[in-house]
Amino acid sequence: MKRTGILHGELSKAVGKMGHGDIILIGDVGCPFPGHDRTACIDLAVTDGVPKVSDMLKVVLQELEVESYIVSQETKDVSPDVYAEFKTIIDGFRNKENPLTEKVIPHPEMKDLWLNGAIRGEEVKVFVRTGQRTPYCYIALVAGVDF
Repeated sequence: MKRTGILHGELSKAVGKMGHGDIILIGDVGCPFPGHDRTACIDLAVTDGVPKVSDMLKVVLQELEVESYIVSQETKDVSPDVYAEFKTIIDGFRNKENPLTEKVIPHPEMKDLWLNGAIRGEEVKVFVRTGQRTPYCYIALVAGVDF
């Protein structure tokens, strides 16, 4: 029996297979799943609000080396409390002693990234759906290396 880290088998395996430049997107319950098999889709939505995107963000950051992240402008504008929570969590992590780099894109680009990015060769490897019901509550993490 695994004692620590990500206990969900499918999520643990998906994170374990990620390499430099690969992307994992953690989204709210309203985020649609990609309609292809190039992105692993993991549905963790248990009930309304469980788990939260920030819960999953904390867990993934404990196991995955991350160099940057992507948020939408709408997350910052429409759900500033969510964005502030993301920032508080992310600011506690470094990649080779450097802060994680932020990229902000419009919602339509973000949605296209998680739905179609893998088809275009962008390394969107994992999509995680949570139970959170907050507008524009999603974040993409780009894997880094620790050397």
